[in-house]
Amino acid sequence: MHIHKVIEPAKLNSIHIHHTSPVYQVYYDYLKERNSIEATEFTRFFCQRSRPSKLEDQLALTEFLYMNDFFDELEWHLNENYMHEDIVKLYRIILDRKKRPLSTNDIKSIEELCFEHPSLKCLHLFLLVYAHYDIKKYAGMDKFTEEIQTALFTINEPLFHYYMKLRFDELTFQHYWKANHLVLARKFAYKYINAGLAPRKQIMMHHNLALCYSFENYDAAMDYAEKTINIAETNGYSHASQVTRDHTIPFIAAFHQKSEHITSNDPTENAHLLLSRGQRKEAIDILSTLPSLTPFQQAYLGLAERNLQLLRKAKNRFINEYNDLFFAQLPDYYMKRVLKVV
Repeated sequence: MHIHKVIEPAKLNSIHIHHTSPVYQVYYDYLKERNSIEATEFTRFFCQRSRPSKLEDQLALTEFLYMNDFFDELEWHLNENYMHEDIVKLYRIILDRKKRPLSTNDIKSIEELCFEHPSLKCLHLFLLVYAHYDIKKYAGMDKFTEEIQTALFTINEPLFHYYMKLRFDELTFQHYWKANHLVLARKFAYKYINAGLAPRKQIMMHHNLALCYSFENYDAAMDYAEKTINIAETNGYSHASQVTRDHTIPFIAAFHQKSEHITSNDPTENAHLLLSRGQRKEAIDILSTLPSLTPFQQAYLGLAERNLQLLRKAKNRFINEYNDLFFAQLPDYYMKRVLKVV
């Protein structure tokens, strides 16, 4: 399929799309003639020179810049007087979230916002879901799924609609992953990866897939972890590469007890690695000094101490505090290991 077809609205969606933004038309035409990287870069240059006045055109431009990681250009446009104040309001929160996760108080403030325009309403709903995910309330999607699906059918510009659908695919992956419906989760992950988005988003989804396979398939999990590192290092995202090396790879290796040549600079995952090698005392020494334990740390300490009660507490916290049925399996696996030796 020609890559320009990817951003075309489906026939069902095209019924309600009756405005084509200049940035959509430019991007579409470049995708016809060039590869996706070149088309994206040339469209970026177009956006730098654009000063759209219509709200739909501004939304298409800002979303294109955000979804392709052109944050400097997005900041520049948000600082210009011609930008609609509601667009500025929403994208300021979205950009600030990159520096600091949203909090419970932020959710209250975001809930108080109100927008008339259908596209702004849709983006607002996504922001509410992101806020719930930031405070680790992974059932946040349940509350808004129907509203978002309805809102997607009210967007009247094709590029903004395309990116909102991608946002929906990403959140649907997260929803199914945390609900432990892995076949459905992976379906949306693959769809998202194949959309040819910016490296940062490719890194995020490959990393999540590594974790998504972490319990059932060691080789697949490690393969996605290595792909995460390759994409990160190729595109200058050293922090993402380091997180994968210090947290994700050690976690997978320790769980499968294949940690002989694996190291970590993170004390918790280092304790997990020690534990996988049978060095229980050393792991307990590290974990018992932590002032408060996350559910992961409780699970590691429960395994180290062969403490079934602590493992049950970890499981309950994954479920009740995080609504995370996927990682709630970790204490279950470790309870089985404890029961084998006691």
